[in-house]
Amino acid sequence: MGLFSTLFSKRSQPDSVAEPDVPMPSPELATEPAPAPEATTTPLAPATAAPEAALTVVSSQVRAQAEELVQSVVHELPNFIAVAVVDSASGHILAGQWAGHSGGAVEVAVANAEIVRQTHLAIEALQLGPAEQLEDILITLRYQLHLLQVLPQAGWLLYLAIRSQDTNLGLARTVLRSHAA
Repeated sequence: MGLFSTLFSKRSQPDSVAEPDVPMPSPELATEPAPAPEATTTPLAPATAAPEAALTVVSSQVRAQAEELVQSVVHELPNFIAVAVVDSASGHILAGQWAGHSGGAVEVAVANAEIVRQTHLAIEALQLGPAEQLEDILITLRYQLHLLQVLPQAGWLLYLAIRSQDTNLGLARTVLRSHAA
């Protein structure tokens, strides 16, 4: 299966499990630009998977660090659509907040982790050497920008979605890079 068919095929179940008995958000994605976020946001629910999938154990300390990172980004960029910390290896959401509808959050986290994994493979295939490292990925849509900041020390991916008319791309990248250091 090719890179794009792998990345864009519909996933019915995520690859890993955070905690049992936690419902997965609805898989429907909004087709229109989301309305501006209000003062309230919805925390993302941990991913769940088929019973045969291996259980990913995440310590409360790791979850607290991830939540602190999310809160810091939310504080610095209040006009966000989504902010999440994702385990790069499994695609599991460690912490996150979604402004408004959170449907598809699990699928987005898994797909973003796969994009990062495939980009690492492409960099290796190009034989650029160890000095060349993936820092971030920018996905531009008509009304939204999606930034994937790689946090290699923790093995995490910091995901941010913003409306392009509400937040400056340079500011968003600066905020994410400040958390990657």
